[in-house]
Amino acid sequence: MVESQDQGPYYQLNDTKNPDLLRERQSATFDVEELTQFVFGGPNSYFNVNRRRQLTRLAYAHPVHDTHLPIEYLDADDYYSVLIRKSFIAIKEAERYGITDRKLLGWFVSVFTNGRFMFGLHTSMFLHTLETMASDEQQEKFLPLARSFQIIGTYAQTELGHGSNLQRLETEAVFDINTDTFVLNTPTITATKFWPGALGRSTNYVLLMAQLFTPDRNHPAGLQMFFVQIRDLNTHEPLPGVELGEISTRFGHEVGDNGYLRLHNVRIPRNHMLMKLAYVDEQGTFHRLGDPRLLYGTMLATRVNLCAYFSILLARAITIAMRYSAVRRQGQNPNGKETLILDYPLQQEKLVPCIATNYAFFYAFIKLENLRREILDSDTILFELLPELHAVSSGLKAYMSSIGERFSQTCRVACGGHGYLVASGIKGLNNQLDAGCTYEGDNSVLYQQTARYLLKVMQQLDEVSEMETESSIKFLYSTTTPPATIINLDDYCRLFECRSQMLLKSMSNRLSESEASTYNKFSKNSIELVHISKAFIETVVLRAFYDGVRKASEHKSFGPVFEQLFHVFAIHTLRNSATDFIRLKLLTADQIYQLETFNLPDMYARLRPNLISLVDAFDFHDNELNSCLGRYDGQVYEALMERARLNPTNRHKVHPVWKSIKQETKSKL
Repeated sequence: MVESQDQGPYYQLNDTKNPDLLRERQSATFDVEELTQFVFGGPNSYFNVNRRRQLTRLAYAHPVHDTHLPIEYLDADDYYSVLIRKSFIAIKEAERYGITDRKLLGWFVSVFTNGRFMFGLHTSMFLHTLETMASDEQQEKFLPLARSFQIIGTYAQTELGHGSNLQRLETEAVFDINTDTFVLNTPTITATKFWPGALGRSTNYVLLMAQLFTPDRNHPAGLQMFFVQIRDLNTHEPLPGVELGEISTRFGHEVGDNGYLRLHNVRIPRNHMLMKLAYVDEQGTFHRLGDPRLLYGTMLATRVNLCAYFSILLARAITIAMRYSAVRRQGQNPNGKETLILDYPLQQEKLVPCIATNYAFFYAFIKLENLRREILDSDTILFELLPELHAVSSGLKAYMSSIGERFSQTCRVACGGHGYLVASGIKGLNNQLDAGCTYEGDNSVLYQQTARYLLKVMQQLDEVSEMETESSIKFLYSTTTPPATIINLDDYCRLFECRSQMLLKSMSNRLSESEASTYNKFSKNSIELVHISKAFIETVVLRAFYDGVRKASEHKSFGPVFEQLFHVFAIHTLRNSATDFIRLKLLTADQIYQLETFNLPDMYARLRPNLISLVDAFDFHDNELNSCLGRYDGQVYEALMERARLNPTNRHKVHPVWKSIKQETKSKL
């Protein structure tokens, strides 16, 4: 049934009702659908836009979407009830349509719930961990229950006192040889599992990361993963020894159902430790079966997927801000008419770097996803490449979330006061990107992990003369000299590569000459190490974008547009780190001044006719944007008034409190 759904765009040009927005679309120099298919199309593409369109149409056809008010008008309990109900309906609909592929299922349930699927960790980390870390026998027992949602789980790793430093997690699993069970405890307040999504009210199982002690408390065996029931499957009540609940309200999620978990002498069977990589026998002896590095495979896969998620969030924010800027008029021109705010250079200065960066992000993600598939999806895990995947995914997650948060806030400000409304759709996106700066690894910590890997690479430069693969670190082995002037796009890449290489060599030499301990070396230089990691990631993103531009050059209509976007991303990124390029004598101050003062505005002017079509190519359904400002038809003000009239407080022409105040006032007269 999915295959029979329309694969075409959601909207056509004649769906545009605002005349200004219509003129913008008519001014494009390329076909939007052609660009959409080039970037996001094809069955082998991660984004597979045609299949995504089919699933989206199926999701939004369901009548449940017309049964409740907009989410900002629901109180916390009603909101939770709506999302739980929608989440279960989404599961049933996916089963009815035969959607079994993990990625397609994730897309469908996310669209169905407007990006608020309550069991997202179940369908991602929970299932993925069972598939990769459970033994064959355990998979046969647990996976059918999890895939059919007879049990619903989450991933419980982060603790109240420890997040990124996994080795210091305090939750304990002590083997009891007399009962053939593990005894689970959170022995301190800081050992409390804190933040897992859907833990507060929704899940009945957790995959618990804990320190294993076997055959007794005096014999630590390291971190292991345990399959733990926390609620009764019939009553949904917490089991004995289990304390759990929701944590304080989150700034980034209206209803994330993030929870806390404390365990007091909770017993689970010995065979509920995930046993693909290690197991404990009946005598309490610990046996290692596989490479312990696979323990972090789930986190790596999640971190890669987050990069796609951040790109999509930012693309939504830019789409909303750009479309609104093509509708909103502000200020009077010499002809006495109001000026379209997208015509102001200052508005272009806000938004054009955002869209250029987002296209760069998409290509950087694709390169990262290809690396992940090469390493983790092959018949044999390529352990020698795992450090590179860890380093690049850590740095990209940190870079894309922090830049995405900043640019989404820029989009919010670019929409003026209306951008602050929940109905704008942007503030919620900004909050999600803000939250992304800390979950699955604090960005500063992740940048330092990238730096550690890069410094190890620098120490091996003399041992490896050239790399055969298209590695993200290949340029570090190059002896290419920096360009004296910027003539073509590759010159930008060489500039950034030389900058990254020189920064790394300088730091590597400084650390090798220092007699301080390794800990003190890294602590003292941590600020600069983070900066060096950012420089490396900017190089990775730029080179990935350059590869995309070269492929786009085969298309005469939008090939030049991609080159213009590349110039914008490169110059905007370069000028934010101008000190590096000047200090390292890669560019002069005059050259940078020329680029940012003349070249960059010139690119804005060239891109101006295509700005709306560039965001239209992201191909978002209006329901996905959930924005009065970003509607495809451009009827912004009508939508804002309609949303305002839905506000439940307007059901009173006079609020009851005013009636009581007036009565009190009259009684005193």
